Amino acid sequence: MKHFPLIVVAIGCGAVILSANELPRLPKALDPKKQSYSEQKKLPDLPEAYFSTSPQDLGDGLKVGKLDLPGTKKAVKALISEDRAGKYSNLDSILLWKDGKLLFEMYSRRGRVDAPHYAMSITKTLTSVTLARAIQVGLLKMEDLDKPVISFIPEIDKSKIQPGVDTITLRDALYMKSGLRFPDKNFTRNLGTGYPRQKYFQHLFEKTAPITPKSQEYKYTGTDPSLIMMIIDIKTRGTVQKFIANEVAGKFGAIYCWDDQDCGIPKCGAGSSFTSRSLLKIGSAIIQGGKYNGEQLLSTEYVKLIMDRKKGEGYFYYFHNRRKKAAGKDVFFISGIGAGGQYMATFPELNIVAVATAHNQKQINLPMQAVLDHLIPLFVK
Repeated sequence: MKHFPLIVVAIGCGAVILSANELPRLPKALDPKKQSYSEQKKLPDLPEAYFSTSPQDLGDGLKVGKLDLPGTKKAVKALISEDRAGKYSNLDSILLWKDGKLLFEMYSRRGRVDAPHYAMSITKTLTSVTLARAIQVGLLKMEDLDKPVISFIPEIDKSKIQPGVDTITLRDALYMKSGLRFPDKNFTRNLGTGYPRQKYFQHLFEKTAPITPKSQEYKYTGTDPSLIMMIIDIKTRGTVQKFIANEVAGKFGAIYCWDDQDCGIPKCGAGSSFTSRSLLKIGSAIIQGGKYNGEQLLSTEYVKLIMDRKKGEGYFYYFHNRRKKAAGKDVFFISGIGAGGQYMATFPELNIVAVATAHNQKQINLPMQAVLDHLIPLFVK
C-alpha cells in the first residue's frame, strides 16, 4: 500500500480531526447488492487507506460525532502505520461507535463504505438478530425457545425421525447443542436441490445419529442456525428472505447480499455480506437493548439473554462472550465473529460497538487486536 498524508484539521478548543483522502466507494457500475464473496475478490486494494475521526453524516440513519480524546492523534497514527506495515494482515475496515455516534471510520484494501463485506460466521449472529426481530413483531414468543423445533415444522413425519429429535428445542439450537450428528462432515452440504425447505430437515432428522445427552454437548455447526432460520421462514406470511429484506435489513437501512442454501432458505453458517456501517447499526441496537434510533426493533427480552454476563465466557445465541486485554486491563465484549477476521463487537461496560472486517488467511484475531491495541485504550481508565 502507498504511503499517504495524515491530514490534521484544527476545530477549536485544541481538538483535531484526523482524516485522509475521500471516502472510498464502489465504482458506479457495480451493484452493492451483487457484491457476493466471489465478486468481492475482484475489488482492487485501495491505493491508500481512508480514515476519519469525524465521520461523514451520509443520511443513512447513523449519527456521527468526533473522536477527540487525549491521545487520539497518536493512537490513529500508530494504527495506520501498523496497518500499512501489515501487522494486522489484510485489514479492510474498522469502525467505532460510542454513546450513540460513529466516532471513527477507516477503510483499507478492499474496504468501501457502500460495499458489503463477507461476514462469514457473523451470518450465524445475524440469524439470531433475525429471530430477535421475529419475536419483536410477534411471529414467535420467548416461551417458544424451550419448545421442540419439530413442533414448528408441520411437514415433519415424526414416525421416521431418529430417537431424541423430538426433544431438540430452539434454545438447544441457539446454544449449538441440537445433537444432530452425521457420519460425513459434508453431509448437510451435499444434499443438492432435491430437498426443499422442510423436506431438507425431514431428511436430516432421518439420517442423524440418535440424539443423546452425549451428542447434545456443544458443537459449532451451521445446521443449528439453519433450524432457527427454517422456523422463521415457516412463521412468515411469505419467505424469510422477504422478512429479512423488509423487517431486518430494511429497518436498519442495511446494504447487504445474502446467499441461499440449496434447500431454499438463506445460508446460516456463513454466506451473508453486509457493509461495515450496516453491521455497526445492528451492533448498536444490540448494546441499546434492541433499540435503533429510538425504535424498538429487536425483542428486549431476547437481547437481554444475549447481553447477560452471568452466562460467563462461551458461545450463546450465536454471540461470542469473551475477555481480552486492552491497555493492560481486562475488557469484556460480546461479539459476532467470522473467519478471516470479521467482528461485530459490543463492549457493554464502555458502551462501545466496534466493527472490523478483513480478508485474512486464518489470523482471525488480528482485526480485533488492532481495535484493542489502539482505540479501546482511549476509553479504558
